Amino acid sequence: MNTTRTLLLTTLLAACGSELPATIEVVDGREVEIATGGSGGSTVVFEAGLGRDWTTWDAVASDVAKHARVFAYSRQGYGASGPLTTSRTPSLIVEELRSLLSSQGYAPPYLLVGHSNGGGYVELFAKTHPAEVTGVIMVDPRHRDFLTACEAANLDICGLTEDELADQSSTVDAEYRAYATLPDEMRAVGPFGNYPVRVLTAESVVGSGTRVKLWRSLHAQLAAEAADGLQITVTGAGHGIPDERPEAIVNTILSILPEEK
Repeated sequence: MNTTRTLLLTTLLAACGSELPATIEVVDGREVEIATGGSGGSTVVFEAGLGRDWTTWDAVASDVAKHARVFAYSRQGYGASGPLTTSRTPSLIVEELRSLLSSQGYAPPYLLVGHSNGGGYVELFAKTHPAEVTGVIMVDPRHRDFLTACEAANLDICGLTEDELADQSSTVDAEYRAYATLPDEMRAVGPFGNYPVRVLTAESVVGSGTRVKLWRSLHAQLAAEAADGLQITVTGAGHGIPDERPEAIVNTILSILPEEK
């Protein structure tokens, strides 16, 4: 696997041996794999990156479940969830998640945590529905403008090639292509609301020095969009922070988790 694919895709992890229990629920005619745990008034919702199912969050969510309710799931086409039946635009993924949470009795507000492309999804969720959010954590997110800025600068490792996409599943292909609509969808919504926003940046960013600077600078800009925004560099980790440094994510979640009333 080359460095481009390593950055954007990681091998799906099997749910066997997971710490959280997973079930299959039927929501709006779709079979969705969900994993839940914990108790309390706050709900932490996890969104995985491209090519990953809910198990990417198992180590993180099982720790957070000691302090709050946790909710992780596999998007359509991943894990034990059913196949794709709709387009994969970020706005549709956001609304599918909201419908799923409501159907399972998880009322807002939520603390949203997203990795890689999942960071873009939780950003859009938070900006579209700010009253439903208590905080946002984006884990080495793929910034909505990264591809455009990277290609404009003629840098390496901007995205997946057509040949690489041909080797991926139809789900990965659909999500990757639809992610290009995120900048326009983001411009149609408002700014971050009055809640903390944390952007976790991997210390080991793949690519040339110029590409690394671009990736980090876009993360800094993202954090600066929020009144209570902060960029945090995660040492000892590459793009796979949920696997390599799960405790860094847990600590960030606990630092902004709302206190019980």
